[in-house]
Amino acid sequence: MIIWILESDSGVKLLYKSFLKTDADEDIVSGFLTAFNQFSIVEFNQSIDSIEMGGLRWVYILEPKYNLLFVAANTKKMKSEILKTRLNVIKNAFTKEFDEVWEKKGHNWDGNINIFLPFLQLIEDYYSQ
Repeated sequence: MIIWILESDSGVKLLYKSFLKTDADEDIVSGFLTAFNQFSIVEFNQSIDSIEMGGLRWVYILEPKYNLLFVAANTKKMKSEILKTRLNVIKNAFTKEFDEVWEKKGHNWDGNINIFLPFLQLIEDYYSQ
């Protein structure tokens, strides 16, 4: 499983964790994922739900309240529903953990991603279950 937590407008990567071996540049992919989702919203009036690309299954969860885009990818062996459920657990934990930060920063993620790094441990703990 590969997880991105992105600022949904700019594509700024707040957090990234990969449990799969990949040679892809996480920052370039972050920009692509955001642009691809924005294209879907503009052209089709809805966010991407799931796609298959590059030998992986990808699921998206847009969280407009916090201006966040959560994306997870895994092998095609994993069903979209399971992948989305796992990502939703991570989304809920992240928004709960950082709601106060969001409020203090005036509803803006200011690009200081260091505050999110401790959340990686929670992702690792969840994924190892």
